[in-house]
Amino acid sequence: MKTAVIILPSYNEKEGLSKIIPEIFSLPIDEKIWDLRVIVVDDESPDGSGELVADLKKTYPKLHLLTGKKQGLGKAYMRGFDEAIEKHNAFVVFEMDADGQHPASLIPQMLEKVALGADFVIGSRYIKGGGLPKAWGWWRRLVSVVSNNWVARIGFMHFSIHDWTSGYRAIKTWFIKENIHHLTSKNNYVFQIAILDKAIKKHLNIVEVPLKFGLRERGDSKMNTFQFMWETSLYILQHSSFIRFAIVALIGFGIDFGVAHFLIETFHWQVIRANLLSMELAIIMNFILNNFWSFGHKKIEHKPLKIVTKFATFNFVSLGSIIIQAVGLMTLLTFVGDFVMIDMFGIAVRSWIVYKVSIIAIFIIPYSYFMYNKVIWKNKR
Repeated sequence: MKTAVIILPSYNEKEGLSKIIPEIFSLPIDEKIWDLRVIVVDDESPDGSGELVADLKKTYPKLHLLTGKKQGLGKAYMRGFDEAIEKHNAFVVFEMDADGQHPASLIPQMLEKVALGADFVIGSRYIKGGGLPKAWGWWRRLVSVVSNNWVARIGFMHFSIHDWTSGYRAIKTWFIKENIHHLTSKNNYVFQIAILDKAIKKHLNIVEVPLKFGLRERGDSKMNTFQFMWETSLYILQHSSFIRFAIVALIGFGIDFGVAHFLIETFHWQVIRANLLSMELAIIMNFILNNFWSFGHKKIEHKPLKIVTKFATFNFVSLGSIIIQAVGLMTLLTFVGDFVMIDMFGIAVRSWIVYKVSIIAIFIIPYSYFMYNKVIWKNKR
């Protein structure tokens, strides 16, 4: 038998707890497989949530109460994780809201996914079978779908996960034990994105199950939307390999464009020849910065032969970028021509510059990010 502990953070959730706790303990769980327990982490709620749980413990012996000062959602979960692991020897822990928006009926399905080998199960609002409350207005739906979800999906360029911000999850505790020290500084709702980001980088088996998100029956949401958006954007900027890759790409573009422009305008090199040399110089700098920064979490081993081999492969993969850019430039120069597009205040913008920028933005950046991840900096398992 394995222990599953459901952690319910609580602050002024007395009415929600009075409903969700009996629902959890009435679930048809196979007690030969799972020992189901609940820990309510109450932040000294003035509405009497803690007193309610203390009273319910007389009816439900596997209900436990953990109290402490209000420090935010992330801190509450960290306290709950510690309690579940240290005192209950939990095999899996659940993150779950106590406000009625997460249906208890989904727990057996999530446990089944864990039993089948999933390390991390997400109740997803954005896959087939899931959904948001119909009573929500269009603005709230837009904020949820775009700000709370697509920002993370695009920021991390990881589209296989559909719901980055869901607070309904089942997580194996071996992952919590190994990575809890990385999460201690994360709090509030950005904690959800941080723990999922870490799970992806650790290559956990992540599964999503449909979640029909409920409507909060009582009380007010604890989420500050603008604070959440700011903290999420900041976290993505600091931790996304794609954002770092994009910054490196800009540096590479500066080298590529600067060298090409210098050779063409100063030494009157032919456009294609100048761009071939500038691209190779940019490739060398991109390899160094990507290895030690963008993809630092899967950095190439410090072995001379390994680095030389990977650099040769990097050049071969980057040859695709050179071919794409060269063919694109030749095609546009041949059929559209090279001319001054804008000449204002003594600054002339030549058409080849616009061609080059467009080709890089539309074709080369997506191609490079995909190939670097799949060929050069492959996931380490």
